[in-house]
Amino acid sequence: MESIPQDPQPEQAPSPEQTPQIAQVPQVQPDNPGCLSQVGWLFSGMVMPLGSLAFYRKATQKSVGSAILFLFIFTALIACVLTVGFGATMFSASAAIRGAYAKGQVPEIKITNGVAEVSGKQPLVLINGKDNQGQNMIVAIDTTGEITSIDQTRYNQGFLLTRTELHVLNQGKYQNVPLSEINKMVGQDPLIINADTVTKAWGTLSAILMLLALVGLWLWHFVFRLMVIAMYALVLWGIVALMRPKTGFGPIIISGLYAVVPAIYISHLFSRSGFTFPGLQSFFLFIFWIIGLVASLMDHPLLNAERPLRLWTAFIGVPMLILFIVDAIVAIPAPYGGIALWALTILTFIALAGVRAFFRYQDNQPPSAISA
Repeated sequence: MESIPQDPQPEQAPSPEQTPQIAQVPQVQPDNPGCLSQVGWLFSGMVMPLGSLAFYRKATQKSVGSAILFLFIFTALIACVLTVGFGATMFSASAAIRGAYAKGQVPEIKITNGVAEVSGKQPLVLINGKDNQGQNMIVAIDTTGEITSIDQTRYNQGFLLTRTELHVLNQGKYQNVPLSEINKMVGQDPLIINADTVTKAWGTLSAILMLLALVGLWLWHFVFRLMVIAMYALVLWGIVALMRPKTGFGPIIISGLYAVVPAIYISHLFSRSGFTFPGLQSFFLFIFWIIGLVASLMDHPLLNAERPLRLWTAFIGVPMLILFIVDAIVAIPAPYGGIALWALTILTFIALAGVRAFFRYQDNQPPSAISA
């Protein structure tokens, strides 16, 4: 007889003691700081280079692109602040224009079909003297016929408005422009020049000049400054490489890009106090640049030990930054402005360096000493 196959017995589950234990591999978190961390780093760069050695060392461990991005934002903010100050000065002149018309210092002018009508007494001489270059200049209005031309033997440049012409003298070149051509050029007949029209035209001109100033200031502070720092960095790189071979170019230029911050602040303080000389900003740039390089490249326990960066200490410089911004927009009257800027900047440096020195001392203490 054939044997009847028996059903296979189900395998018994291994006991917990028999179950092999699988080692848990720890998850390595990528070094990818969030948006808030990046914003905090960019903000701290406006204060920390003034009194933190650890900031320079940590900055040189980042990419050159992040330092260039910081310089881009920092100089853009400077350009914006200076442009706002320039605009405030330009727009404040609108009130002066209206005041001059209200007091009768400047007459209202109406040009119809090439013929000018002027309110007030004539001849009216608005300017009669030397300009900024020391040349004789005259600006006058006379529709009565008493003054018919500009005396070229006395003046180098000037403007004269007569009943039917505008006389222009510029460095020996004399032109007579019919007022009818002015009507056609501006496309208005009659052309009315009074407080309202002049103020409106001044506002338009101010807006255009502000835009040009913003672009020009940013190009100067970012593009030109970046080119100069890159050139200086190449020279310093060659010098540092002689003393410390295999030193990369990155730490050199990064230290210089952040050293710009205290150099700008301090040079502005000297300029605000009326004491300046060519190369003042470059002088302080090299001082903080060398400090940053020493902090970044020197092998010393006080410098190369890993410590928390504590970017929140940058908030110590907020009052100083606010005062700098306010003074750039609306200059604080002398001598209080210069004194306040100097005092607050020095206090910020002392407070920032002192707080960071305290934490450095605390980090160097053994845990038993701290707990005690």
